[in-house]
Amino acid sequence: MRIFLRDNIDKFNTAKDHGYFFTKDHQLREEISIKLIGEVIDKKTKQPQRLLSIACSTGVIEEKIKNKLGLIVFGIDGAKKSLKIAHKRGIITKYGDVSKSLPFENKYFDFVFAGEIIEHIFDTRFFLEEINRILKNNGYLILSTPNLARLDDRLKFLLGKTPRQITPFHSYLYLHIRPFTFELLKKALLDSGFTNIEAKTNVIALNFFGKMIKIYSKLLTSFFPTFGTTLIIKAKKA
Repeated sequence: MRIFLRDNIDKFNTAKDHGYFFTKDHQLREEISIKLIGEVIDKKTKQPQRLLSIACSTGVIEEKIKNKLGLIVFGIDGAKKSLKIAHKRGIITKYGDVSKSLPFENKYFDFVFAGEIIEHIFDTRFFLEEINRILKNNGYLILSTPNLARLDDRLKFLLGKTPRQITPFHSYLYLHIRPFTFELLKKALLDSGFTNIEAKTNVIALNFFGKMIKIYSKLLTSFFPTFGTTLIIKAKKA
């Protein structure tokens, strides 16, 4: 297990931004995540509101959250090189293993953002309960994760083909040890003390025989979020 976790850190521990941060799919994921946070910010309070980003990497989306929403943004990661870049972007950084106890007080944060990390965690229950612990009452978790039940993978499974998210020899998908459908993720969140669970997605994709068709229609992604490539979830601490 230690070797596996080390592989995760080594894979993403760089002193520069990852190229996928700037793809259209990722940019849409960022846009939706920031919008979900913005919808639940308490605009009446004069108290500073804090957000923790788990596995913040170089702080690309965290800098946008700070600048667009005016939150005090913290970031925790096990990748020291990446944290240096995040710190330069104005993120309050903390080095640590995000699969273990989070080094923050109970009820310290108004928001927690966990982008593309829950699929890398062995103990999902402990991970979500730690997030619940550090969130204030009525605080919000926004997370994103690849969708095991994306539209093309549903069709592949019917044809006896392997869903993309469980490919064991993919260059980075082999690091995804807990793929989620919306139903499974919702149950995990409910069991960990969250409620008001809302799902969004960024794009619906069809990939067969090496040909990729992507549908960015806001109408379709709004009506069929559980068919999309990514599950983007907002959940409230119960």
